[in-house]
Amino acid sequence: MRKSIVILSALVLVTSLAACGGSTIKTGEVSTTGQQLIDLQKARDSGAITAKEYDKQKQKILKGN
Repeated sequence: MRKSIVILSALVLVTSLAACGGSTIKTGEVSTTGQQLIDLQKARDSGAITAKEYDKQKQKILKGN
């Protein structure tokens, strides 16, 4: 359960940073739309997020780019 919360928190942070108009993460790594979608799919596949949460975050990623 704790691992799920950490993964979800990281995912929310990444998507919120991308939505702020920047395409870089604080560490300077470039986060592409494709990589965000891959990470989101991994979170869904691992059970860290539900299908509903996945769909919501996916739409945010796609609208932001």
